This record gives sequence, structure tokens and C-alpha cells, in this order.
Amino acid sequence: MKSIFLATLVLSTVLFSACEQDGFNVSFNLDYSKEFTIESALVTELGLPIDVTTPAINTNSSEEFTTNNTSIDRLENAELTSLKLTIIAPDGQKFSFVEEVKLYIQGQGMTEELVASKVNIDDAASEIEMDVESTNLVEHVKSGEFTLRASVTTDELITEDVDVKADMTFKVTAEVL
Repeated sequence: MKSIFLATLVLSTVLFSACEQDGFNVSFNLDYSKEFTIESALVTELGLPIDVTTPAINTNSSEEFTTNNTSIDRLENAELTSLKLTIIAPDGQKFSFVEEVKLYIQGQGMTEELVASKVNIDDAASEIEMDVESTNLVEHVKSGEFTLRASVTTDELITEDVDVKADMTFKVTAEVL
């Protein structure tokens, strides 16, 4: 019985040591928010998309990486799991003027990539849960910062600028330090 226990202990030690050498992966969420404005002056013709680009979003969430015992350079996968658009101004504004919206991501020095879209938007909605693409965006996140470009097709004219907040959640997987 002692020899079985000893053999199991030795085998377990070898297996767990091998895992440490290969490294462990950890998965966690990174949340980002950014605001942008749909300017009423840009909405001049219905049915034509207008483009709005956000200011750069810094991806170095050092607190999240430290908490999860990893770093941005150890990221192996980053997938957008949710993206919500919320109108923050003017008060009472709804997405009734939007026929379709597409969002693209572009990391520093990279080509842009479609990450989310929505059609058939509820006229009474002031929030939209976007349909996200299943794409590995690790290089965009690892680039240090990214921008979003919203391509908005309208079916109504607007008389005031509309401020929108984009809330994004990325599920990332990284090798631990």
C-alpha cells in the first residue's frame, strides 16, 4: 500500500511539474468603454452610411493583468463577447433614426476588422446589444491601443448630435507568468 501511495505521489509530482514548465493559461474579462458622437450635420441623406471613429482606447489594463498573474505580451486569445451601445445624450433620444450599425476595430498599425453589427433595430430602444463576430482579436488588444469605427446607416434625419457610449467585454486567455 505504501508503494502504491509513493508511486502515485511521485507520478503526481512529475505531472504537475511538467504542467508548470509548459505553463498555465488563465482566462478573464477585459472591459472597455468609449463614447462617440453621431453628428447631426453628417446625417444629410437617408440610407447612406456615415462613419464615426472613437478616440484611441488604451488596452494596457495593468491592474487586470497583475491580478491574473500575467501581462499583455502573454495574451494568446481575445474574443469580443459583448458590445452594447447606449445613447447618453440628448435625454429621451432613441435609436429610431438608425437602420443599421456596424462596428470595426483597428489596433495600432493594423487593418480594421468587423467586430459587431445590428440590423432591424427597435425604434423604442435607447440601448442596443450588438451581434458580435466570433474572431480572435488578440493582435488588436496586444497593439497597446485600438479605435472603433461605427458605420451608421440612418432612416431618419436628426436635428441634434447624439452621444453614444460603447461598452465592450473581451474574454482573454493568457499564459501566466
